[in-house]
Amino acid sequence: MLTIAGIVTRMFGLASSPILTRLVGPAPYGVVALAGTISSLATTVALLGVDLAYFRFFFIGGDSGRSVERFCWRFSLSMGLGFSLVAGAGWWLISPSSLYSGLAPVVAAGTLVALIVTMSTTRRRIHGDYPRIAAATVAGGAVGVVVSVFLAWRWRADAQAMLVGALIGSLATVAILGIPPVSSLLRPSGLGPAKRKELLLMGIAGAVTAPMYWVIASADRWFLGAWAGAGSLGIYSFASTIGLIGMMVNSALTLAWFPEVSREYEASPGGSPAAIGRMWARLAALLMVTWLAVAASGGDLIRLFADRRFHEGAAFVPWIAGGVFFNGMASLANTGLLLSRNLVPTAWCWTAGAAANLALNALLVGPFGAMGASLASFLSYALIAAGMVRAAQCRLYLPIPWGKLAGAAALAIGAGALMSFPWSASPAWSLMMKLPCGAAAAAAMGAIAAPDWMRSFARGDLFRREAP
Repeated sequence: MLTIAGIVTRMFGLASSPILTRLVGPAPYGVVALAGTISSLATTVALLGVDLAYFRFFFIGGDSGRSVERFCWRFSLSMGLGFSLVAGAGWWLISPSSLYSGLAPVVAAGTLVALIVTMSTTRRRIHGDYPRIAAATVAGGAVGVVVSVFLAWRWRADAQAMLVGALIGSLATVAILGIPPVSSLLRPSGLGPAKRKELLLMGIAGAVTAPMYWVIASADRWFLGAWAGAGSLGIYSFASTIGLIGMMVNSALTLAWFPEVSREYEASPGGSPAAIGRMWARLAALLMVTWLAVAASGGDLIRLFADRRFHEGAAFVPWIAGGVFFNGMASLANTGLLLSRNLVPTAWCWTAGAAANLALNALLVGPFGAMGASLASFLSYALIAAGMVRAAQCRLYLPIPWGKLAGAAALAIGAGALMSFPWSASPAWSLMMKLPCGAAAAAAMGAIAAPDWMRSFARGDLFRREAP
């Protein structure tokens, strides 16, 4: 459900691309990308990983879940108010041109609203209200796209129209997700000092991880902006919107997986690892199928929807999508560490990956431009995923069928290598030609990694609810 919502939301952006890319051109996309890095950093630092502690401790006996909820919300809102002001001031100081310094209030507001979206989504995850999360995702995406196009057409064709549209879309998301009653947030949490300390200590690893993720997700933009200019950065940023389509699958898995696996593990810690490992492997195979779909179709989608000035970005999509795959694998690997309530290895792995990313960008962006940036992202995420899997298996062993995953991966790489190039001068016809081949490859990967799922899918009962 969450993945379908992400696909629909992404389609809104693609449908608007022929209009928006023609109205604003490449440079505003680069400015929006840089502003987004500032807002994203401030949001993740302000959260201090408290969203992870929120859903992990909500299911543990002892203090009531409502007390945990009040503490996490009060803490995150207090931090968010302060860091939103820091984000606005930071953009005003380091914006690439005085022409863009006026975007500081929008950056500040976007930071605070992004934090509220994260906390509101976590609240709905805890209560299993996935239909509302999906509805909020679709509605927010639709409102953001429509407002951005309208403002660029009728007001000003620049980065400000795009940022204001995104901000209004985020507000629509919050309106649907909702927040706890204000009367509840005005009361103290009721948690004792020891429990508050335990919550924050678990979040500290998230507080380290989040800035490291920001470094990897943002460093390529800053290196490209400095060495290749806003135009090249804009082309790369637009290609990233296609290459990052797989992030909606990563996000959907993260949103649903961690609250549910926490609930399962706390209910039956002795008997859960085998079932958790089995499902872990199937979700990893799903990430492989997602990479194949994006690598095969991404270049054709750019040629189909974007202005001709953006077409050179098609070559970057498979590598950007590869980074997304390894990002998803790192997130899945976090399962064992989260269940054992020890996220310190996560912090170390992401710190090493961020350091490697900076070094790779410095080494590759100069001679290879945007292709070097996409390779730097791919390699650094692969390093993190490898380290995370090893660390997690050492702390909470999950029996994972690595042989089956290796077979599915080999098939995905071979099919992706063949389908990442255009099969026709017409992008629409190229997509149509690739569709049956891609579907066959995905089915074969499913047969390798989850044969019982494929049999259930063929019978039409894969998604049928079991009787209580």
